[in-house]
Amino acid sequence: MPQTTRTDALPKTPEWQNVDLKTFREEIMPRDRPAVLKGLVAHWPIVQAALKAPSVLCDYIRTRDSGRPTCAFLGPANIKGTFFYRDDMSGLNFERTMQPLHVTAAKLLGLLNYPDPPALYAPAASAPENLPVFSQENTLAIVDKAVIPRLWLGNAVTAPTHYDMLDGVACVAAGHRRFTFFPPEQLPNLYIGPLDMAPGGQPTSLVKVSAPDLERYPRYAEALAAAEVAELEPGDAVFIPNLWWHNVESLDRLNLLVNYWWFDGQRGPASPFAAMALGLLSIKGLSPSRRAIWRQMFDHYVFQTEGEPVPYLPPDRRGMLGEMSPKLENYMRTQIVRSLIRKLPKPIRDQIQLWVSGAGPSIDTDQSYD
Repeated sequence: MPQTTRTDALPKTPEWQNVDLKTFREEIMPRDRPAVLKGLVAHWPIVQAALKAPSVLCDYIRTRDSGRPTCAFLGPANIKGTFFYRDDMSGLNFERTMQPLHVTAAKLLGLLNYPDPPALYAPAASAPENLPVFSQENTLAIVDKAVIPRLWLGNAVTAPTHYDMLDGVACVAAGHRRFTFFPPEQLPNLYIGPLDMAPGGQPTSLVKVSAPDLERYPRYAEALAAAEVAELEPGDAVFIPNLWWHNVESLDRLNLLVNYWWFDGQRGPASPFAAMALGLLSIKGLSPSRRAIWRQMFDHYVFQTEGEPVPYLPPDRRGMLGEMSPKLENYMRTQIVRSLIRKLPKPIRDQIQLWVSGAGPSIDTDQSYD
């Protein structure tokens, strides 16, 4: 039977006061753990507007909205604000629509007095596209100015346990939020759903943090033993290292979160998630003995668990194991594409081969699949 999780019994995420850029970069980020940044954005005009009244926040959004449609999630009242899978796993329990941010805000304002409102959520709206003056009025000194703020506006909704590919700072502009964090190594105990179907796009745990079914998901008790919780007020922020699992509960009838995502460090030209998908295509079906051999190869060449795999080769003779160059990157892409198209019909293979060789028509690559 599902049990109620007492988040007040979990360890608290450490809190930091008066955080500046130096403290953030030299003390908080190197820990590679979540950290609450108390009052970091309490000075923001949008926070001050929200503290006055929900209508003032909605007016703030309306008067600055570009009118550009952005995605909104809408779920029936019986999902209790949790955007999740359907009970039979045949799909998701909500619908998507497109509407300007101020329209979502107006609808949320109208739902404030409903005893059992539907769930409404505008996720990851780009501030430059939807509220163009946001960054001028609401500044955040601890992240690079090039990082795009994204707005998450909704009522009492829950984003189930997932991870982000990028480091992030999430700032509470309105309402209260509860983050429940799990270290990356808890993956086996979180019972992750289908990798190719998730409520928010990232792999998501099937266990509801507020009411975990420990009979169905017994190892989740181990994940809970490693969990911690952060309770955030308006003006607070939290640092979320990439690949840390987190469940996010919006606790009030009107909530606004602003988050900043970035990648800190050297990044390869391809997506790690895509590499895992390719691994599932190419290695999962092998015999256990051959999977074990390929695991050893990955440990040796990719994860380099024993250090540099070919120190005996001159640096300019290490090929794929050496320093990346445009020519080498193109060669590796070509090998990957050829492996993926082997079983396609010949006319399609020929077209793709032409494109890979540079002799075919260009392909629109103006989309990110990270």
